[in-house]
Amino acid sequence: MAVKYKNLYLYLALACFLGIILIFIFDGYMGIHDTLFVTAREYPQKIEADQWAQAKNGYIPTVNIEWGGKAAFRYEIDNHWFSSYGADVGVSVWQNQVKVADVLSKTITVKAFGKGQLDWVLDTGEFVSVNLSTGMTSDFTVVIKRGDIERKVIVYVYTDANQPKLIPIVPPGGLP
Repeated sequence: MAVKYKNLYLYLALACFLGIILIFIFDGYMGIHDTLFVTAREYPQKIEADQWAQAKNGYIPTVNIEWGGKAAFRYEIDNHWFSSYGADVGVSVWQNQVKVADVLSKTITVKAFGKGQLDWVLDTGEFVSVNLSTGMTSDFTVVIKRGDIERKVIVYVYTDANQPKLIPIVPPGGLP
């Protein structure tokens, strides 16, 4: 006599649905995700893990900074694993495939499901020639190396000398 399983297809459907949900969780959420925040002047920019993945197709994220200006960089590492994560992080500046300077070298440790961050400031006056002509640009690459992973950001430096300087008008007798 054959045994009939009344709810067999229901259990199989639930098992498949649960499997699909677990695939999305482990593929999209679990792992080590890095994000770079750059603030130049008053313009904040965020470069996320999805943008780093596009580097395989020849896309490298870019940042624009005025010559002589400074840009604040914040590199965040999100650990979405059940164990802690540690890596050596090195930041360097390159121009025309030649290393110009080492900016930062630290070891970072992030506990399970935690965040870690590194901060540094880049002064464009240190890396770009003083005789940058009016209206011209120069570019260099900031390379962030975390263990075996290398992230690149192209920094375009521009001069703004063609635009007139804004001089605040102060009324006679000073400001109220």
